[in-house]
Parts: sequence; structure tokens; C-alpha cells
Amino acid sequence: MIKPDSNDPIKVRRTLAFWVSLYAFLILPNLLVIYHALWATEVELLKSILTYIGVLAAGPIGAYLYAAQKNGNKEK
Repeated sequence: MIKPDSNDPIKVRRTLAFWVSLYAFLILPNLLVIYHALWATEVELLKSILTYIGVLAAGPIGAYLYAAQKNGNKEK
């Protein structure tokens, strides 16, 4: 589990945003291409999955960006 750090108040949000963005923007699109190539999955279904995951990914990424801005961007 990701443990909070008193010296880095947004460590958990940053780590979560990193993993979510890695999955949503690098891994999942490639998986969807493989699904389409191997199993001839409908393109409309793949578009809906990609849109759904993109919307879900915006939550942790937005929370991290909000926390970074709220904390005065101490990460410089």
C-alpha cells in the first residue's frame, strides 16, 4: 500500500495519477488494438471502453493537479 509521507503531502495522489495515466494512455489502447486484431471486436465497443476509461482516469489525474496547485506547487 502507498503510505503517506509527512514531507510529501501529495505522494499518494502523484503515485496514483502516474499509474492511472500509464494504464489509461499506454497499456489499454494497445490491448484494445490486440482485441480488435485477434478477436475482431467491434470498433464501437472499443471506442466506448476507451472513452469510459479515459473519463475514469481524469479523476485521479485531476485530483493530483488540484492538490499540486493548492499546495503552491512545492515540487519545483
